[in-house]
Amino acid sequence: MQNNNDKERQFIEMLDQYKSVIAKVCCIYVSPNADFDDLYQETVINLWNGFDKFRGEAKISTWIYRAAINTCITWIRRNKKHSNNETLDTEMPLIAEESSKLIDYRRLKTLISRLSPLEKAIVTLWLDEKSYDEIATITGLSHSNVAVKLHRIKEKMSKMTDL
Repeated sequence: MQNNNDKERQFIEMLDQYKSVIAKVCCIYVSPNADFDDLYQETVINLWNGFDKFRGEAKISTWIYRAAINTCITWIRRNKKHSNNETLDTEMPLIAEESSKLIDYRRLKTLISRLSPLEKAIVTLWLDEKSYDEIATITGLSHSNVAVKLHRIKEKMSKMTDL
């Protein structure tokens, strides 16, 4: 019994420490057909289910990012009616921002929402200052493929702002 209580305590501590990371990933994938709360809850459930299997071979943040991104992408694939070009312009429930930062974030979120699921993952990780090697580990891409894709994503987003 004590072991299960320790597991729950460790999980809650981990969740508390990384809730903004999970929220950020979920916010990127929110749309009219993918509710933030549903994505967040499903991600937490998947993290809980995989918590015993985490062996510490990678950073815990890498594992959390990978689980959150995979959960959101799986959600999108499961709900075929989801459209990558639709966004919800709602407040982020777990991320408190000043109003000017929130406006900038919403603009960025709108641009990111127009990207493919993999592009969303790459740019989100890059914005969180993850190294190309960490992004490669999380996404399953090679280091050079991450560099090429990130360059193309930046060009694509730049063209979107010109419209």
